[in-house]
Amino acid sequence: MFTVKRLPVLVLTAGLALLAGCGTTPVGQPGAPTASAPATSTPTPGSARTPVPSGGSTPAPSRACPQAGAYLTAIRTGRHAGFDRIVFEFSGGLPAYTAVPVSAVYADAKGDEVPLAGQARVRVVFRGASAWCQQPARKTYTGPSVLTPFHPQLLVVSPAGDFEQILSFGIGLAAQGNFHVHTFTDPDRVAIDFSHVTLGKFPGIWDITSWQQYWGRQYSWSNGHQPWLSTPAMVVEAWARSRWHTAPVIHQVSADTFQVTGPDGRIDTVTGTRPVTVPGPWVITKITYGDSAA
Repeated sequence: MFTVKRLPVLVLTAGLALLAGCGTTPVGQPGAPTASAPATSTPTPGSARTPVPSGGSTPAPSRACPQAGAYLTAIRTGRHAGFDRIVFEFSGGLPAYTAVPVSAVYADAKGDEVPLAGQARVRVVFRGASAWCQQPARKTYTGPSVLTPFHPQLLVVSPAGDFEQILSFGIGLAAQGNFHVHTFTDPDRVAIDFSHVTLGKFPGIWDITSWQQYWGRQYSWSNGHQPWLSTPAMVVEAWARSRWHTAPVIHQVSADTFQVTGPDGRIDTVTGTRPVTVPGPWVITKITYGDSAA
């Protein structure tokens, strides 16, 4: 459940930036590439009474707050042809917003890094907004605190602060790409479309064999689970133990190549790589057995 006001939230670094923009692309269409600049507004609404397609969603009922300001009531995500979309829904009006490509997202106000899957990050900030009503005290957003849709481009949405009417989120993306922001009314929504980026075939052949699997494992790893996944020798040992159920003899030939001697004395060669440009799990890409290649 989304926790607001003094929540220390998590973050992961990444070294890529995105192109960004804002505009009036029709609902259901991805934003066209724009100049490399943050999306920002004191919003001008798009089409009134226009529904925003949501695909998979995590809706929460609108709970108006007597205090002035925009109050988050729902977050929805969806996969569409050529782009992924996230929608932030508010009661009490549209807040001003910024959506900025960053190398890392930090929690407001503590400053911890927020773990996010993928190779690129966007920080979204709503000003004059909150997910918490003071009087009467209650949450206005009651959905999950972290969303992990693992769409082709939009992977993870994580809270990054709800402090003094500044509500922020970190978004983890599969790769560098374009995004576009839209606003709508009745109900008040801010929608961000992230264009799909072609990553190519996933190179892994053992245990982790697809991009979707990898993003899930990378996100878990970034939250402190299975830290050994980023150590090539330990990944090779896990493969060998799954094959023979005994402790193998492993000799490292190069940074990403290992020779594994099995119980029968046969020597297999295992090669791998880290398929992303940021920290994350190492995966096996080729296994050459004593007399054949996998």
